[in-house]
Amino acid sequence: MQKLSKREMKLFGSKTPREYIDNSLKVSLKPAEKAKITRLWLQKTRFTIEDIQHARNIHPYWKKKKMEGSYERNESRKISHDYTRYGTVEWNEDSIKEFIYLNQKDKSGRYIRKDHELAKHFHSTIPGIQHYRRKYNMAIKLLQKEKKSITTKRISDLITQSEQILRRMLKKHKK
Repeated sequence: MQKLSKREMKLFGSKTPREYIDNSLKVSLKPAEKAKITRLWLQKTRFTIEDIQHARNIHPYWKKKKMEGSYERNESRKISHDYTRYGTVEWNEDSIKEFIYLNQKDKSGRYIRKDHELAKHFHSTIPGIQHYRRKYNMAIKLLQKEKKSITTKRISDLITQSEQILRRMLKKHKK
């Protein structure tokens, strides 16, 4: 290994991923130099890239950076995925049953279809789909608490209730 400069040693001498992220922000090195030191540091410490990414994601500086412009990004996303211009969905028994069918999750618990895909399918908006997903999740929780089998009919009956009513019903079960 070649001799490292004082700045490189400050970064290379980090003991934890959190300390590594702190030092990375403090030292003025070019990205290529940081990449080289990172590779060496990972070999030395046996930490992983995931450890560094986690430390970076929870670091206040990077959290703040990530949030810059988030409101604008979300607003532009909502506008670009507003499919009500193609017609609007009428949430009736058939469309709710179709929503329940399309609102499936994979084995890891992630939705198979993204919000914007459902919004496009139902000629709705992302907030509209998120509203129905919240109601769907509350309906599932209610059925589980009541120890009732989870059927499309039961979910559909609950989804037709307002979100506020579903929240009250859930609250009653917590007591």
